[in-house]
Amino acid sequence: MRFLLRAIDALSWFALMCAGAILIYAVSHILLETVMRTLFDTSTHVLDEFIGFAVLSVTFLSLSWTLRDGAMIQVNLLTLRLPHRVKQTVECIVAACATGLGAYFCTFLWRNLAKNWKRGAVSESVAEVPLWIPDAIVFAGACLLVLQLSALTIRPFTAKAQES
Repeated sequence: MRFLLRAIDALSWFALMCAGAILIYAVSHILLETVMRTLFDTSTHVLDEFIGFAVLSVTFLSLSWTLRDGAMIQVNLLTLRLPHRVKQTVECIVAACATGLGAYFCTFLWRNLAKNWKRGAVSESVAEVPLWIPDAIVFAGACLLVLQLSALTIRPFTAKAQES
């Protein structure tokens, strides 16, 4: 079980590093576009589309590690005053429900990805980016979030097993 949890964490970490690389790309593309427009009076003509894809990718790829790291915003107004065991139980139930809802959401993302792949849909810009590429990144990020939510559900029980 611990191997599975470590594998999910490793995948989440890798996705976070990919998100960081995409962020560096986005900043570089914006700087390139600024220089090209200012000095050469020309453009790449795809800045808005590519930066939109980059923001989408960074957001979804970083979700799983953000959850693992505890950096997601949590509204703990109700659980703050609960005893530790009750709080842990409530958090496990909420994580299990979120896992189910997230998995259900992933089915819609998969359908969209498959539809764009099958149809060969491309963006309406000069670059004609196949739309399955950003769909695949969003799907991967959402699946990693579901995996991390499931890990959040079982992690407290593995910690008890280690203590025994």
